[in-house]
Amino acid sequence: MKISLKTLSSQAVLRGRTVLVRVDWNVPINGEMQRESSLKIERSIPLLKALRKRGAKVIVLTHVGRPKKRDAKFSTKPLVRLLRETYSLDITYQSESVSNKDQREKLKAKLTKAAVGSVHLLENVRFEKGEETNEKKLAQAYAELGDMFINDAFASCHRAHVSVSGIAKVLPAYAGPALVEEVEALSRLIDKPKGPFVAVIGGLKLSTKLPVIEALCVSCDKVLIGGAMATPFLKAQNAEVGRSVYEKESVPLAKKLLKRKEIKLPSDVVVTQKLTDKPVLRRVPAKQLEKKDMIVDVGPHTLKAWAEIIGSAGTIVWNGPIGLSECAPCGFGSRFMARTIGARAKGKAFGVSGGGDTLPVIHATKTEHQFDFVSTGGGAMLDFIAQKGKLPGLLVLLR
Repeated sequence: MKISLKTLSSQAVLRGRTVLVRVDWNVPINGEMQRESSLKIERSIPLLKALRKRGAKVIVLTHVGRPKKRDAKFSTKPLVRLLRETYSLDITYQSESVSNKDQREKLKAKLTKAAVGSVHLLENVRFEKGEETNEKKLAQAYAELGDMFINDAFASCHRAHVSVSGIAKVLPAYAGPALVEEVEALSRLIDKPKGPFVAVIGGLKLSTKLPVIEALCVSCDKVLIGGAMATPFLKAQNAEVGRSVYEKESVPLAKKLLKRKEIKLPSDVVVTQKLTDKPVLRRVPAKQLEKKDMIVDVGPHTLKAWAEIIGSAGTIVWNGPIGLSECAPCGFGSRFMARTIGARAKGKAFGVSGGGDTLPVIHATKTEHQFDFVSTGGGAMLDFIAQKGKLPGLLVLLR
């Protein structure tokens, strides 16, 4: 299946024209930036600099966090310093609300006077009422600001929001180069992937990944489930899970999925009874936990079995750590996965990874260059697979 997206011609005259660009700069503003965050920004910079060079006035749209209302801690303003100092991008913050007519007129006047090649960052799109409900009125308000729209934010394409799909319906709309790269790479996971096809799924919430796991069971030969994602499955088998973290409401979902022969669960796990910087760890069979035990990683027997499965794979997709990776002693399994998949990818298998908690593990193990592709989207990547590429942000950009 070929997903063909509309792209802006390199011959299009842009000098003096205003281009709205949706990026995904949903990154931590304070503290050390994780690899996933820097990757999101790095991949969007070439487009912005290219538009500047062609003389366009560029308006950048992004969300930060999940604000319920206007909240300074979710403002995009601090991103300006980051963009200037780390990425050498001269960018100006504009505070006006697009949905407020008076403020919008003020913003339009400022943009009219702005120099060609200037870049402007608007306030958090999720501060605008109607953004997440995809209200046409808000999309039209954004359209008043520019001549065309470019979506370069794959990580947001699974959202039917104004700044993702709404504006694309009222302005000439195109896919940015980073978005095209994501779609081309991930299409190999749904377009007759080379077998055996193996998926490694970890993380916390089974409920959000249920449709994806069901879809993976249809297209994959093996679906390896670890992390807190695996705990509801153990509970569904009436096993003691002690004080392990998991979604209780996911147990019925897990029981349903247990019928699938493609799913492989940990046979042994690593547990602790007290989580500290240097926890006392024990390996136990997955169904022999004590009441005070907490699962923090998969066990060595499981890793050996999974390594054999990955070692014969033709296609591999990985999303979500399979242990408590933020705690170094408890992250061995995830680091092992990064190295094992990395060793099999780029040649023997097509290996893809994605997700905010997965990328730091790959970065820590210095295996990023071994993967065929590292996606900036976690949820978007999984939804892309489950929905066969039919994401809201992509459907409006089809040729």
